[in-house]
Amino acid sequence: MKFRRNLARSIMSHTSAFAPAIFAATIALIVVWVATNWRLEKSLADERSIVAGELATISSRLQTNLNSNVKLLQGLAAGIAVNPTMDQSGFSKLAAQIMQPDSQLRSFAAAPGMVVRWVYPEKGNEKAIGLDYRTNEKQRAAAMLARNTHNIVLTGPVELVQGGIAFVVRCPIYINDGTSQIFWGLLSGIVDTPRLYQESGLGSTELEIAISTTPEPKSPEQVFFGNLGTFSKKPVQTSVDMVYGRWTLAARPKQGWGQNSGIGTFEFYAILLSLCVVAPIVWVGFLTKSRQGTIEKLRLHKKKLVRAQQRLEYLSLHDALTGLPNRRFVDRMIAQPQRPSPDNCLILIHIDLDRFKEINDTKGHAGGDTVLQATAFRLADLAGPNDVAARIGGDEFIFASWSTNPEPKANELAQQIVDTLEQTLFIDGAECLVGASVGVAWETDAGDRDLGQLLLNADLALYEAKKTGRGRAAVFTEELRSAAIHSKELADEFNHALDRDELVAFFQPQFNANTLDIVGVETLARWDHPRKGLLAPDKFLDVAERLGRTGDMDRLILQKALFELTRWDSLGMQIPRVSVNMSARRLAQPNLLAELSELPLASGRLCFELLETISFDELQPVLNEIIPAVKELGIEIEIDDFGTGHASIVSLLRFEPRRLKIDREIIKPIIASPSQRRLVTSIIEIGRSQNIDIVAEGVETMEHAKILKDLGCHILQGYALARPMSSEQLIEFCRMKDKGVAEVGR
Repeated sequence: MKFRRNLARSIMSHTSAFAPAIFAATIALIVVWVATNWRLEKSLADERSIVAGELATISSRLQTNLNSNVKLLQGLAAGIAVNPTMDQSGFSKLAAQIMQPDSQLRSFAAAPGMVVRWVYPEKGNEKAIGLDYRTNEKQRAAAMLARNTHNIVLTGPVELVQGGIAFVVRCPIYINDGTSQIFWGLLSGIVDTPRLYQESGLGSTELEIAISTTPEPKSPEQVFFGNLGTFSKKPVQTSVDMVYGRWTLAARPKQGWGQNSGIGTFEFYAILLSLCVVAPIVWVGFLTKSRQGTIEKLRLHKKKLVRAQQRLEYLSLHDALTGLPNRRFVDRMIAQPQRPSPDNCLILIHIDLDRFKEINDTKGHAGGDTVLQATAFRLADLAGPNDVAARIGGDEFIFASWSTNPEPKANELAQQIVDTLEQTLFIDGAECLVGASVGVAWETDAGDRDLGQLLLNADLALYEAKKTGRGRAAVFTEELRSAAIHSKELADEFNHALDRDELVAFFQPQFNANTLDIVGVETLARWDHPRKGLLAPDKFLDVAERLGRTGDMDRLILQKALFELTRWDSLGMQIPRVSVNMSARRLAQPNLLAELSELPLASGRLCFELLETISFDELQPVLNEIIPAVKELGIEIEIDDFGTGHASIVSLLRFEPRRLKIDREIIKPIIASPSQRRLVTSIIEIGRSQNIDIVAEGVETMEHAKILKDLGCHILQGYALARPMSSEQLIEFCRMKDKGVAEVGR
C-alpha cells in the first residue's frame, strides 16, 4: 500500500514538471496541424486559380481561331452563292482570295448537290473529288445535319479521304432563284489540326489538357485531345461555346495537384519557428505577402479575361468587313432603345444596294467588298451623334436616327442616302454605279414602343421601293401593311384550300396540227374559292411557292387528272394522254418515285410538264436520278414554256424529252413577224433532228394554226381551238366534236 502511494506521488511530480512543456507542445502541434492544412488548401486554391486563368486564355484563343476560320468559310460560301455555276478555275481563284496565311484553314471542298466537285488547293486533294456525302458513312451524318439545320457544322478530328486527320467545317449554301431559297450544296473547310492546337496554346503549356465534345465524357471516343482520365482527376474545366457546337476543356498540372506546395518544408519551419516567440509574427508577415501576391495575380488574370470578353463582345456586335454595327447590334438597339430625350421618335431606313450582284459578277469578290466598304463609309459620314449606320447582312444596311418631328427628317435622310449612294465608285480604276433602294418608317409618337414592328414596316417599304424601280425611296403606309396582311390571309386561305380540297382540275385539249384530232389534254389547276369564285394560277401560284406547298398542289392535281382519265376511258372517250405540271419542289421530294410506282399507269398515258425556268442546270444532280426513273415507269417528259427560261439547250436535250412546248409569247407575233416565224422554224428543226414533237401554245387564231401547220409543228393548243374547261365540259366538247365528225362523214 505504501509502495503504491509513493508511485502515484512520483508520477504526479513528473507530470507537474512537464506540464508547461506538454501544454506548449500540444499547442504547437495544433498550430502546425491547422497551419499545414490551411496552407495545403490555399496552395491548391492558388494553383487552381492559375490553371483556370491559363485555361481561359487557351479557350479564348481556340474560340477566336475557330470563329475566324468559320468567317473565312462563310465569305467563300457567299461568293459561291453569288456565282453558283462557276467551274474549278473560278472556285480556285475565289478560294485563293479568301484563304488567309494566318488562318488554320488548309483547303476547301465545294460539294454542289452533296458531291465534291471542286477543291482548293487542287494538288494533294484530288482524292476528295467525287466524294458523295450522302453515301459516305463517316461524313454523311455531319453533312446531312448541316443541310437540314441550315447551320454551320464542325466535326472532327476526322480521317480525310485525301489522307490525314483534321477538323472539318461544313457550311450549307442556299441560292435565291427569285422566289425561294434553293439548296445548292455544301462548302467544307479543312482545319489544320496541329496548327490549330499550336496557335491556340495547346502545345506550349505545362498543363495536362483534355478536350471533349460532351461536358462529362464517358468513353475515350468522346475525347479528341488529351486523355479521358484527365476528367476524373479533379481538373479545372471551361467551355468553348460556338454557334456550331460546344467543347469542354479540362486541365490540371502535368505533375498533379500539390506537388510544388512545399508542405514538408513548411511543417519543418513551422515547428522550428513555433518554439520562438517571434515565429508567429514572421509567419503572419510571410503569409500576408504571399496572399497579396496571389491577389495581384488573380487581379491580372481577371483584367485579361475582361479585355478578352470585351473584344469578343465588340466582334459579336460589329461587321468584320465594314466595321459597322451588325444585325445583332440593331436587334439589341430596338429591344432596349436609348432615346436622346423622352419625346424623340425613332426613324428606321432599310437600305438595299441595287447593282451589287452585277458588281460581284463582273469585279469579283474583292470588288464586292470594295462596294460594301465604300457604302459603309458614306453612310457613316451621314450619321450624326445619335445616328446609327449598320450592315445587317449581304448588301443590306440599316440607318437609324431620332427626331421630335420624324417625317421631314426621315424624308430628307432617305433622299440623302439615295443621292449619296448613286455617286460613282472607282473599282480597279474603273467607274462603277451602284445605287440603292430604301424603305422608310418612323414612330408616329414617342409613346409608341413597338419598335420590332417598325423594322417590319421599313422592310415593307423597301419591298415597295424595289417593286417600283431602282434608286428610289418608299415610305411605309397603312396601305402597304394592308397589302401584306392580305397576302398573309391569302396564304392562310390557300393552306386551308389544300386541306378542304378546294383545288379543282381544268383541262385544255391539244390537237394534231394536220388532222385537228385530240391527241391529249393539259391539266390546269384552279382554286374554287368560297368567296372569290374560280381563281386562275396567277392568283395563288406565288403564294403556294412561298408556302412550300407546290409539291402538295402537284400531287393533288395529279390524282384528280388520273381519276378523270379513268372516267373518260369508261365513257369510251379517246383521250390518248393527260399532261400535268411538275414543280421543282415536287421533283425533289424523296418519296416521289414510291408514290408514282403505286399508280395504275399505262405506258404513254401520263406526261410530266417541266418548266424550263425550273433551272435544269442547278437541279442537274436531282434530275439525273429522277428523270430516268420516271421514264422507266412509262411517264413521258415534256419541257414547258420553252424559250423563256435560262437553261441551255444541251442540258434540256440531255433528258431526251418527248415534247417541247413553245411558249405563247413566241407564238403570238408569228403572224406579223418573219423573224419570230424563223425562230419557231428553228425550234421545230431542233425537235425534228432529235425526234422530239413540238407543241405550240397560245394558238389564238386559225391563222396561227395554219402557219404553224405549214412550218411543221406537230401539236397545237390554244383558245382558237379550245379553252380550258372542266371535266364535264370536256366530255360534252368531245361528244360534240365526234358528232360533227360523224355528220361530215355522212
